[in-house]
Amino acid sequence: MRKVRKKSKAFQIFAIILSVLLILITVIAVAELIILNVLPTNLLIPAILILVLICAIGFICVNFMNRKTSGKIFSSLFVLILIGALSVGSFYLYRTSNMLTNITTHSGEVKNTVSLIALKSSSAEDLEDLENGSIGYLRTIDNYGTEEFLKDASKQLGNDEKTAKLSQSTFDVYALEEDEEAEEEKEAVFASDYGDLPFEQTDYVSVQALVQALYDGEVDAIVLNETYRGNVEEMEEYADFGNETKVVYETIYYTDKANEALVVSDVTTEPFNILISGNDTYGDVGELSRSDVNMIVTVNPSTGTILLTSIPRDTYVESACDAADGCLTGAMDKITHLGMYGVNASKMTIENFLGIEINYTFRVNFSSVTDIVDALGGIDVYIEEGMAVDTFYADSSLEGVTEGWNHLEGDRALSFARERYAYEDGDNQRVKNQQKVLQAIVDKATSPDIIVNYASLMDAFSGAFETNMSTKEITSLLQYQLQANPDWTFETYQIDVAGDMMYCAALGQEASVSIPDMRTVQIAREKIEAVMNGESSDSVDTEWLETTYPVYNYWGQYDSTMDYRTDTGSVPGDTYTDSNSTYDYGYEQSVVPEESYSEESYLETTDPSQTYTDPGMSQETIESYGT
Repeated sequence: MRKVRKKSKAFQIFAIILSVLLILITVIAVAELIILNVLPTNLLIPAILILVLICAIGFICVNFMNRKTSGKIFSSLFVLILIGALSVGSFYLYRTSNMLTNITTHSGEVKNTVSLIALKSSSAEDLEDLENGSIGYLRTIDNYGTEEFLKDASKQLGNDEKTAKLSQSTFDVYALEEDEEAEEEKEAVFASDYGDLPFEQTDYVSVQALVQALYDGEVDAIVLNETYRGNVEEMEEYADFGNETKVVYETIYYTDKANEALVVSDVTTEPFNILISGNDTYGDVGELSRSDVNMIVTVNPSTGTILLTSIPRDTYVESACDAADGCLTGAMDKITHLGMYGVNASKMTIENFLGIEINYTFRVNFSSVTDIVDALGGIDVYIEEGMAVDTFYADSSLEGVTEGWNHLEGDRALSFARERYAYEDGDNQRVKNQQKVLQAIVDKATSPDIIVNYASLMDAFSGAFETNMSTKEITSLLQYQLQANPDWTFETYQIDVAGDMMYCAALGQEASVSIPDMRTVQIAREKIEAVMNGESSDSVDTEWLETTYPVYNYWGQYDSTMDYRTDTGSVPGDTYTDSNSTYDYGYEQSVVPEESYSEESYLETTDPSQTYTDPGMSQETIESYGT
């Protein structure tokens, strides 16, 4: 009898412990659910009541259904299962809350890396090995990064830090200055501020000139911001730059990059625009780099419409940015280069280019795509007839895609989104592929399948992107999705471009660019406005493109007062004049919609007697503009 009482007392103690654990984990689950704030009120209250009811049932079972041994076993197992289930649920709620905090809370600081690079064959292994040697750096491009490097190098070598002081504002003033006195003063700034360092210093006006000086042995090493490495390796003669050179010293510094959101009062009822800026780097999404993806996502929650508008990466545009961003406002460049100055520069430039307002930004990189797609268990994309690819130039080790449905894991999804050389339509096809990948990710992420990989998906999202949309706004959208469960309709559009060689401010030299057809810029703007106004983008008339000529704007500024429906574009013998420019482009050949031409050259025509002449900019103008 005494033995039975001891067993009964022992179980009572065990039951109390289980009860305390059950109540504690229930309180934690309810708290996490409230903190996360993703459930609308009409779902949150029932969810809390269900949790409390489950806790009460478990408490009753373990404390009052324990007279028989079978009852004790059943009640104990039942409560243990409840504790386990509630623990897992609380963990998932915490991971979700933590993920939202990570992507919406950041200091605004951006990591910058400036490297001292020597040839692989050089005996130099560190900064000290280059004392009494020679280094090259860029004169007017990324002068702030050069200043930070030389300041750091001076400190490392025991020199007075002030000998490496260079004023950013000095070069902002002189960047586009043409008079000789300013040029002489600029030379004096370099000589006085950098002269005390133990290097023979040579400055260069373009990235190509700087890198070639290293290869030709003019200098022992060069100072190069790592954001420019991709630009160097894109040049055919330096395609193996990474293997032929080595980094002997690095300077890492952080800059504040403002990126304020243009907040709408209610993201569940009002339409808004999001810029997705995809950097061409792996690893830390906070590092500056070129933007390979520039896509405007127009969302109208009231109509359930999402429009994806893509701008090809090499589109030639007029730069716009804040003074703190460091780019040359008003200079012409590829839109991909604006990413090197921060997402705010990309946003401001696209706003001016399209004549729209962008409310929010999402910044991702290569690692984001691979991590998210892998966490989702892969995505499915449909390949139309004639668009199959045996292998990707972006990564020849991977299998390409076939006609029909293809299941892509992370690496293949990234290569598919980056590929352009395998397609005749090049960059235009690439942006279509990017739109397909984004749609496939959204479809998979909103399907019940994500439950299986939920924890890994939250990890992938946590480090995958940064946004200036607040946690409250994101949770409001999640509430809307759960409550209204809208059947989202995806629509797409992209701006048409044609290839050319033009001066790029970020490089200080000519480079291959894509000149936008301003007719398609006008249509893109009208489609965005249509979705914002509650209509479908398909309601915008595009048939007039078939009866008008392309209007290639070399100066990138969208003119909202102009209607290209009534502008026949370039016709034989006409001269195209842009009001924003002092340059005229004479066209002796018109490009008619029925004819095709090579992006590589405007000299290819369907009629050998026709020619294209483009006087472009004089060499004096290019050199003056570059400095």
